[in-house]
Amino acid sequence: MHLRTRAARFTAAAALTLTTFALGAPAAHASTPAHGPAADGDSAAARTAVDDPTSPYKVALSSSAATTDFAHRTTDLAGTVTRADGTPVTDAPVHLSKTVLYKTWNPWGDPIDPTERETLDLGTVRTDAQGRFTLAGVRADRWLGENSVYVFPRHQVQFEASYDPGPPDDNEIYFGDDTLTVQPVASSLTYKVNRTKVRAGDTLVVTGKVTWPAGHGPVAGTRVLLRTYFESAYDAQATTDAQGNFEVRAKIRDYDNEFVVFSAPKDYYIAGASKVLPVKNVS
Repeated sequence: MHLRTRAARFTAAAALTLTTFALGAPAAHASTPAHGPAADGDSAAARTAVDDPTSPYKVALSSSAATTDFAHRTTDLAGTVTRADGTPVTDAPVHLSKTVLYKTWNPWGDPIDPTERETLDLGTVRTDAQGRFTLAGVRADRWLGENSVYVFPRHQVQFEASYDPGPPDDNEIYFGDDTLTVQPVASSLTYKVNRTKVRAGDTLVVTGKVTWPAGHGPVAGTRVLLRTYFESAYDAQATTDAQGNFEVRAKIRDYDNEFVVFSAPKDYYIAGASKVLPVKNVS
């Protein structure tokens, strides 16, 4: 009889994430094997605590890099699949994936998941006679050519390995994961506003410039967003020109009470910048 693990619940969520993106400091380096992925930021001790000690299989995964930066974006993955007694599982198919993590725009807090994900299937490798598997030269980065639908990067990349030892429909799947930290290049943002007091019906115009150090890619096309209310992070936005200049406008409502301009670079290795604006709604 196959054990129906809590990984079954994760499998449905992972499938949804993979479908979505087909269309569209790490907690502990070298992660502890687990039935399902540990929450982002969990310690090694916490991950061990959620392991099922009676699990018939263990999957371990580690990344050769604890951190990556603008010029060094690749890592090598390695891991093992073993039985509970430590015996290696040979010629086992291990499915690998990577996930670029973002913070959720989430003014309400729980129970909304605080992390958004772009997940890519890395394919399947097989274990050797010692139960080991590897995948070299994996890019710890985004892979989509367009801007992400998310604008608040966590600057973390999670890798996951999964092993299904039985029939594909019994939900008996075992997982191991590891997360590395991205060290992004800092950017800056300067601005001017057309007014510091606004009323309902006014148009707030913010002009400015986004910059980052030379040699780190073009600034043209960088998104700049103007938030006027805690539920309106995406409503008003524009993109920079070849020099990084921008102009973004927002029609003021009587309840607008929070005025922040921020950038969202496409490159996961460039950090966005933000400024709180000296604007007050006097409606």
